[in-house]
Amino acid sequence: MKKIFILITLSLYFQSFTVLNSDIDIVQLAHKIQAKYKVPNEKYVTIIDYSKSIASTRLYLVDVEKNQIVMRSTVAHALNSGVFYPTKFSNEKGSNKSCLGAFKTMQTYYGKYGYSLQIEGLDNGINSNSLGRNIVFHSNKKMKYKWTLGCFATPEEINQKLIDKIKGGTLVYAFR
Repeated sequence: MKKIFILITLSLYFQSFTVLNSDIDIVQLAHKIQAKYKVPNEKYVTIIDYSKSIASTRLYLVDVEKNQIVMRSTVAHALNSGVFYPTKFSNEKGSNKSCLGAFKTMQTYYGKYGYSLQIEGLDNGINSNSLGRNIVFHSNKKMKYKWTLGCFATPEEINQKLIDKIKGGTLVYAFR
């Protein structure tokens, strides 16, 4: 029992260093992406790290003016992209896969999953069909399963707060 406790303690200790380095990397990535794409609202960049599992915190809202992560969350991916880790991505209608690349947030609306946010893909061939595919941010509250058909579904508790911060032309960047 003592060995297990020591292993858990060491794991948590080293994990705290990883989080610090990750935060710096995420903030730097947000600045790099913002320099590449011009959007109307430059206050926030949302980073989605699909190299992490669906159960992990992998959405980061970066306040680029303050150089800090102001919100963290889980976020769903499409089942056809992979069960725990998304590894297959598509821009094709009907693929029911997640997209990678940069997106610009647009307007909000109330839909099947409640308060939602439209996004426009900014990368030709990678995510340029996101509007036609109805790829949006929405709550995961009414979802039957943990996966989407390509949308970014966030927990109900943070969905409206996140959408209200990023609506109106901020960058979203999803990578693997």
